[in-house]
Amino acid sequence: MRVARDRAIFHTLCVVDEAQERSRHGALLASASLRLALAFLQLCGAERTWIDQFWEAAVGRSEAGQGADAFGRSQEMTAAVNAISRQVGIDRSSAFLDALRAARGD
Repeated sequence: MRVARDRAIFHTLCVVDEAQERSRHGALLASASLRLALAFLQLCGAERTWIDQFWEAAVGRSEAGQGADAFGRSQEMTAAVNAISRQVGIDRSSAFLDALRAARGD
């Protein structure tokens, strides 16, 4: 069974979105699913710089809560996800974000 490129990108962005959400509680464990999602997005045209920024903020840093460091970490991840999405041809509109959350069951 072949999966359309856009559908595969959507599912990988679901994995990244879920990782970003889970990272609010601290550093994530390096998982195969997140590695695969980011590698696939790079193959689809996302720049390695943005992928590395997301990875380092999500896995390499543990700031959580309401402090300035946690806010900065969150902003780094958001900037990286926005850039990655744009580079693979996805507009992160509110409708797209709603579809991501619905696909994740939130």
